[in-house]
Amino acid sequence: MWNDILGQPKAVAYLQKLAGQNRAPGALLFYGQDGVGKRKAALEFAKALNCEDFFSRQTGDSCGACPSCQAIEKGTHPDVTLVDFVYQARLLLKQDADEDALEKEIEKQQHLSVDTIRQVTAKSQQKAVGPGWKVFIIDHAQTMQAAAANALLKFIEEPPAKTVWILLTTKRAAMLPTILSRCQPIGFAPLSPAQVTQILQATQADVADPARCAQFSGGSITGALQAAQALELLEEGQWNTPQGPTQVAGGLSRTAALARKEAQAVLDVLIQALHTQWAQADESQRTSLQTALVKFEDYKKSIGRNVSPALVLETALMSLDGLNVEV
Repeated sequence: MWNDILGQPKAVAYLQKLAGQNRAPGALLFYGQDGVGKRKAALEFAKALNCEDFFSRQTGDSCGACPSCQAIEKGTHPDVTLVDFVYQARLLLKQDADEDALEKEIEKQQHLSVDTIRQVTAKSQQKAVGPGWKVFIIDHAQTMQAAAANALLKFIEEPPAKTVWILLTTKRAAMLPTILSRCQPIGFAPLSPAQVTQILQATQADVADPARCAQFSGGSITGALQAAQALELLEEGQWNTPQGPTQVAGGLSRTAALARKEAQAVLDVLIQALHTQWAQADESQRTSLQTALVKFEDYKKSIGRNVSPALVLETALMSLDGLNVEV
């Protein structure tokens, strides 16, 4: 199962060694950009620690077929808990809430609250259902509010036997020093375009051109999927025609949060295209391309400050007139 995680040989080798020895630190911190395999590695580690196949456990791997592995894959294992914005949204809603209500609640989530962390830490003190390990995976760990992080501290410092906390973060520097000091860090590197392409093809991701999306991915699967949406928006809006900027901006989602994400993804694709063109340009062209890159970074900041994403995107596309940028 570890073979499914591409581009992270050091992290995989270390985790596999730990699982083969049936041991783990009280708390681990997986850090690296979004979409490079942190969550998948955490789940594979949970499988390896709880796999019911003796021979797989001896090698620090999992069989993927036993009831424990299958339950972890489905998210139903009683001793393995994945805490993310979906988990938090479900806590906030009634059990019988429909999917539309859940989606709306997920979109609202920006921070992991102290109530969510207290619920999970209380669960960590309960007796394990199975004979294996209790594993608590906290995604978006950098979004924990100060009170939530402080509520977690004593539980990751002295967890019960055969209990491991795995915190996943894209911003290690944003974590409280007291949390960082109690976690063993494991870095996850950006993926190569070839690895991104391979993963997109293996998972049959709904993208028209995996290799092209990989070039604009920034080294992550999340980036590749966002690039696919951005490229579709640009192409459908005929972005490099006189009417293109207005048409692309008009193609953004009507929901503000989604529109911001889509606009940011389009700007990221265009920034990468500008970088590529700058690297290939002669000195006479580089000044104008450098100026455009500075402007685009400002456009991204404007979207983050809640300026209308459609207005920012239209302005950004109009500013490319005459630069002959290729996407």
